[in-house]
Amino acid sequence: MEVQIQTRKLIKPSSPTPLHLRELKLSCFDQIAPPAFGSFIFFFKAPINGHQTLKKLESSLSDVLTKFYPFAGRFIQDRNAIDCNDQGAEYLEARVSVSLNQFILEELDVKLVNLLVPYPNELVFTPTILAVQINEFDCGGLAIGTSFSHKFADGFTIFGFMNGWATCCRIGVDAVKCLSFETESLLPDGFKPTYKMPVPDDNLDTLITKRFIFTASTIAALKAKVGVGQFSRAQLLIALIWKVRISMAKKKDSLQIFPYNFRGKTALPIPSNGAGNLFINILVRFTANDDKNPDLLHLVNLVGNELRNAAETFGKAETAEDLFLSATNSSREIHETLSKGDTEICILTSLSKFPYYEADFGWGMPGWIASVHKDVEMVLLMDTRFDGGVEAWVTLEPDNMWAARLDAGLLLERAWGLLLLLLACCAWAAGCWAAAGPSAVGLLLRLAQSTALPPPGATADGGVVVLSSSSCSSGGGVTVAVRQRWLQEEVAVEQSWPREAAGAGLLVAAI
Repeated sequence: MEVQIQTRKLIKPSSPTPLHLRELKLSCFDQIAPPAFGSFIFFFKAPINGHQTLKKLESSLSDVLTKFYPFAGRFIQDRNAIDCNDQGAEYLEARVSVSLNQFILEELDVKLVNLLVPYPNELVFTPTILAVQINEFDCGGLAIGTSFSHKFADGFTIFGFMNGWATCCRIGVDAVKCLSFETESLLPDGFKPTYKMPVPDDNLDTLITKRFIFTASTIAALKAKVGVGQFSRAQLLIALIWKVRISMAKKKDSLQIFPYNFRGKTALPIPSNGAGNLFINILVRFTANDDKNPDLLHLVNLVGNELRNAAETFGKAETAEDLFLSATNSSREIHETLSKGDTEICILTSLSKFPYYEADFGWGMPGWIASVHKDVEMVLLMDTRFDGGVEAWVTLEPDNMWAARLDAGLLLERAWGLLLLLLACCAWAAGCWAAAGPSAVGLLLRLAQSTALPPPGATADGGVVVLSSSSCSSGGGVTVAVRQRWLQEEVAVEQSWPREAAGAGLLVAAI
């Protein structure tokens, strides 16, 4: 697969930013954020008029930047501020040498996804705040790749911008709900950051990223297994993934780190739609005491207790200093833990419940939203579009990834996985045989060949089988795909788009 950049330019706001808004001070939380890019890709089936669509995307980006003016500016490092100088967001257009169907269902490799964003390297600082890459596939399908500087944008900010841009493209700039850039209340007088969010020193060349998908039924079964208490999906999955990391860790103790969004949860005058890094890292410790197989309920309770403590502590915060003291204490504890080297560090970010699938640019909601391969060991949780499921993007060292996939908490027994594949084939054959025609015979033969799984420890890839009744085009779309890879991908029956085209729904074997 080749991705060729066709166009590279700067998109400026369609009207100049007023002089009194030309400099935006970064909050104390922005100033300690890592010099990284947060990148996501929004996949869409082919719009009806592809050429006009590209023009509309470009013009609407220019319009929406008048509302989100800091994203067209540049960082001023020595003043910890953004120069809102209308220099422009970086804008690229690219051609992808395969169809969207092929990319998602045949050739999907998480590292290939990185080719669809302007700044795939997570740990690079540049003065740029926003870069966009519009990728057009051979079939006309689109992938909008975005890279936002984490020095100014957390997940809430990123998806707030994307939904604003989509509204501008679909309806017009007057309908856009803008974020608030009033961050003065989070900039204490004379503030000088002494700690920044540390990043573990992992071997970047060897890290690999895989996806695990948890269906709603799987999550419900997990909740039933835990049995007691009130807890969210995210809390449950944080505990489950942490349990797997603990079980395979070479070090006894473990520190789980995940962000806590404090918008609307303090006494400070912080707008609920505030832009920037409005979160604090929550730290949860597990001390092994020679027990490397903790009960899931125990970990769920540890996570829940820290969340309740955070809600109580931050709810009482009356000044920015109160909040920032918690943030610097967290950073200091992470630094000290890293320097000792006797504790496993587990980083997790949950974007569950964020409204990213609302980004309708005028030709429907995205069929899939993807993250990218990371440069640090971590886990990212995102909702699936359908079924109330959750995707876990897991980046680990290869040995750790293999151990995670063998763990009973994350893998089905092979026989159950084969049964799911068989049921998926039956569902597909019943609903799509007539539409698929004679080619279905060949596809089913490929399926039969692919279901012979290699034994544990094998390194062969298992292969991918695609069952589709139509190609990626304005009149059709990907229907049902049966994906089976023993080491590199999940066993999955995925429905992509449109939903009504596939009767099997989203059925993924993750546990």
